[in-house]
Amino acid sequence: MAANDDYADFLERLTDGHQRRLAVVLQTLEGNIASYVNSAPEADGQLFDLEWSLQARQEVRRLIEVDFLQEAQELIDEYIEVANSQFAMLSEYGTFTRVAPETIQALQQLSFQGFQAIADQQLDTLATGIYQSTLTGRGKADLIAQLRGQINGVYQQSDEEEARQLVEIAQTATGQRQKDAIDKLHSIYARDRLGNNMRRYATQMANDSLAQYSASITKATANEAGITNFKYYGDVIRDSRDFCINNVGKTFTEDEIIRKWEGSWAGKAPGDPFIVRGGYNCRHHWLPIVEDV
Repeated sequence: MAANDDYADFLERLTDGHQRRLAVVLQTLEGNIASYVNSAPEADGQLFDLEWSLQARQEVRRLIEVDFLQEAQELIDEYIEVANSQFAMLSEYGTFTRVAPETIQALQQLSFQGFQAIADQQLDTLATGIYQSTLTGRGKADLIAQLRGQINGVYQQSDEEEARQLVEIAQTATGQRQKDAIDKLHSIYARDRLGNNMRRYATQMANDSLAQYSASITKATANEAGITNFKYYGDVIRDSRDFCINNVGKTFTEDEIIRKWEGSWAGKAPGDPFIVRGGYNCRHHWLPIVEDV
């Protein structure tokens, strides 16, 4: 197998591992927030204490920082493996200079900001939900169900045995069995399948943050070497975009890439084409082409 394909497989494995770790962390966060809200004062089965609901924002913030952002930082600390593996891969194709350590650190800090943005947005949503539910006198059970859904969507925890089994299947199975479990959670248990929940954004960020970090190092390395030709590579899978399918395996000049990426397609992400590549959740990459090799 070519060195660039080995590197792509390495990134795939690392991304999948990071997504699994975030899924576990978000289950923990969901449980901790549910336990906290379950301790809220109530009267006749209804929430009423607005002072408690305002203070709840600080506790939710603390839980997000401890459960989610701490894990995100640990994932980003592992990005140094990407820089080392990528340099080893590129060295198979020519003589390159390592990206400066301060650049690596700056890229890691930029990656963390993506996770921080998710944390901030979800904090606002969760805290607002708690306040509004208290203001209108909702019951704890309804609020907790809402918060669970906001964090994990279709994968939220449940006291019902069948729902727990379906969530396990949805997280571990593949193919039709997984699809059937998700469909049942969606239709029977009214679980949000594609909504704007924290798990959806976090797992996407796990992919995009890592891939864009790698792409940034690739472009910086190519610039240092004066390279302007790049091959678009990576596996084609069931969910691959038509744009990526039509361009994977091809080599382009830098000017050709800029012109081609001015187009529009489903899932396209804003930004530099060398960094965002095919768009959100894209797992394709650029390989600098050394002309004399």
